[in-house]
Amino acid sequence: MQDDGTCPVCGEQVIEGHAHSDAETAADEKAPWHFKLMVVALVLYLGFRLVDVFI
Repeated sequence: MQDDGTCPVCGEQVIEGHAHSDAETAADEKAPWHFKLMVVALVLYLGFRLVDVFI
């Protein structure tokens, strides 16, 4: 927040207790690499467990 109480991104007056939400900023955010790694590990584990059931 600027010294005069405006948002540095859009210049609008910031109201206390209200978060600034920008749809473009939220859409640009990506999942962290460790989350992607955990998803890959989960898929590999469940795939292994599925194959293990039939063998």
